Amino acid sequence: MSLRILGGSARGVALKVPQSARPSPVRLRKALFDYLRLRYPGRGAFLDLYAGSGAIGLEAASEGFDVTLVEIDRQAQQLLRENAARAKLKVQIEPMAVERYLERAARRGQRFVVAFMAPPYPHDLLQDFERLLNADVVEPGGLRILQHPTEMQLPIGERRVYGTNCLTIVRQEP
Repeated sequence: MSLRILGGSARGVALKVPQSARPSPVRLRKALFDYLRLRYPGRGAFLDLYAGSGAIGLEAASEGFDVTLVEIDRQAQQLLRENAARAKLKVQIEPMAVERYLERAARRGQRFVVAFMAPPYPHDLLQDFERLLNADVVEPGGLRILQHPTEMQLPIGERRVYGTNCLTIVRQEP
């Protein structure tokens, strides 16, 4: 599978994809970063949960965000390090389960302007997203974003459809 960073300082850099990953499609990534570029011109801290290949998180780092990648799969962690090095991007890789990371980040008072998650589809996506919604890790005015199949409907947030994938965006109230 050919996967490249679409914009920013590392535009065009090829990414290696771990077997466990289902990278976000190009159209979805392009639309997401067009939106974030306008919304957060000063960038800020970006959290990529279930980072996989790093397609979203490394794109964010290439665009100037300060990025934390959370991934429990060892092969994916190694490829994240390789992909970040090849792209010459500085990112923080947290090799642990998302649930554990969210608890620890909230305890430490870490805050992000964007918290993005694209859990593996066999997961209970609603439960995963509720965990993020309940974690106190997003700054006032920041965004919590879930990538999921279009057939899944959530009763909250703004819904954006890209083929068979969808983003649900929930803004943290100020």
